[in-house]
Amino acid sequence: MQDSVTLVVDVGNSHTVVGIFKGTKVVDYWRLTTRKETTSDEVMNKVGGLLGFSKIKPSEISYVGLSTVVPALERPWIKALDSLLKKHVQVVNAKNCMGLKIDYQNPSMAGADRLCNVLAMREEGFKNAIIVDMGTATTFDVLKDGAFAGGVIIPGINASLDALTEKAARLLPVTIEWPETVVADNTDDAIRAGLLYGFLAQLEFLIGKIKKEAGCEDMPVYATGGWGKMIARRTNLIDKYDPFLTLRGIRIVAVNGGDESASEDRDGDED
Repeated sequence: MQDSVTLVVDVGNSHTVVGIFKGTKVVDYWRLTTRKETTSDEVMNKVGGLLGFSKIKPSEISYVGLSTVVPALERPWIKALDSLLKKHVQVVNAKNCMGLKIDYQNPSMAGADRLCNVLAMREEGFKNAIIVDMGTATTFDVLKDGAFAGGVIIPGINASLDALTEKAARLLPVTIEWPETVVADNTDDAIRAGLLYGFLAQLEFLIGKIKKEAGCEDMPVYATGGWGKMIARRTNLIDKYDPFLTLRGIRIVAVNGGDESASEDRDGDED
């Protein structure tokens, strides 16, 4: 198990990340666009093609893990991975997270990616931590005393830009990059300043509030997700950026999880 090969898939609202671990080390990964109408045949064709570029052969893969926040895509991905790799697909859910205590009113409503983030931090030896996952939505996941204590969800950077330009007729989409100053002398940079510096201010405020509520001012803060690296460079409140944090959590469940109920219908049609 120590040097076993695990294929993991993190299906997000905008992007899907496919990764291969050898032991605990990422040896290959690919970032794909999430298509909500994807069929199992399309998934199988795409993943099969990607594996053709990898040094890892499909026959070497011992474990398969899947996390998805798009319910409609769970079944196609399970069916495709099962057919392609002939391995049980371990789907992350609130019941198979290695005994992780989930302090949520309805644990089944906690996003699988959020559980994976907390699980990965716990595996690293942390009992308290904040994970900021910056994707379509930005989530602040809190590990407190070894349990998932809940967190905060705010619109992601792209989602905020889309909402602004859709509702304001005279404001057009802009490239997302840091302007030189907060006070801008043109509309495009004014949007960029509000979007990025506003997001950064929101992030720093929420981190401070979470630490205060938790009574733990020295909680480490990790960032992950597509926008994580860009934002982490601009603040000293984020201790580390780890692009593979969610994948690490999926791997833990894939290798050690025991709940097979999520894939019992994998041979059915997507419809």
